[in-house]
Amino acid sequence: MKSTIRYITPVALLDVIARIAPEFERSTGHQLELLTMLNPEVPSFIRDGSLWSLAASNPWHLEEVEAHARGPVLSLGHSPLAFGSVGQVETAINDEAGITEVLRRAGRIGVTGAGTSGGTFGKLLDTLDLADEMRDCVIPLEGGEPMSQLIAGEIDLAVLPLTNIAPVKGVRPVVICPWEMEVHIDLALCLHRKTCSGAQANADRLKSTERKRTLEALEKKRSRRAD
Repeated sequence: MKSTIRYITPVALLDVIARIAPEFERSTGHQLELLTMLNPEVPSFIRDGSLWSLAASNPWHLEEVEAHARGPVLSLGHSPLAFGSVGQVETAINDEAGITEVLRRAGRIGVTGAGTSGGTFGKLLDTLDLADEMRDCVIPLEGGEPMSQLIAGEIDLAVLPLTNIAPVKGVRPVVICPWEMEVHIDLALCLHRKTCSGAQANADRLKSTERKRTLEALEKKRSRRAD
């Protein structure tokens, strides 16, 4: 039986889910209703008794609500923290010295203040010993606003997971933080304990080669030069 799948989708994974959704809907007849929110909002949304079928978020947020889920939390992998910029960008920078230089040149840096990427960016500034120096340059924003303000020219850099930057036309990752800096965003998935077969099918697809191909396509933009 065809169904509507209510899909809790963090901003950090929205572009990946949105790319996979049309083909999944065409091939199965199920419809995806994306419930987009910041990662820290996911546990309270679930605990409040809201209707949902699938939930993607950071693993530690999903572990908070395992009592509402069927089976264990499933890993979806990681998305590196990146800095998006409008216009022509050469190969993305991925070393500490280069990242420090980019930050010091930027006048206005937009981050998702209450989201995982904002906290991860704070960790990066501490690692680079730049927290005090950059304090007046960092602008905490609501979910979705760093990208919209970047495109509007209101800020110079948008700090987001690479999955939010790579697919956006006209925006390029000027920095992609290397894995060894440990400032990537962990992503995971869980299913409602009474979820339908359609939600299970989507989870299987997201865990398998289609999700892997989508993430790999985004990752390749690390070394791709601007068009």
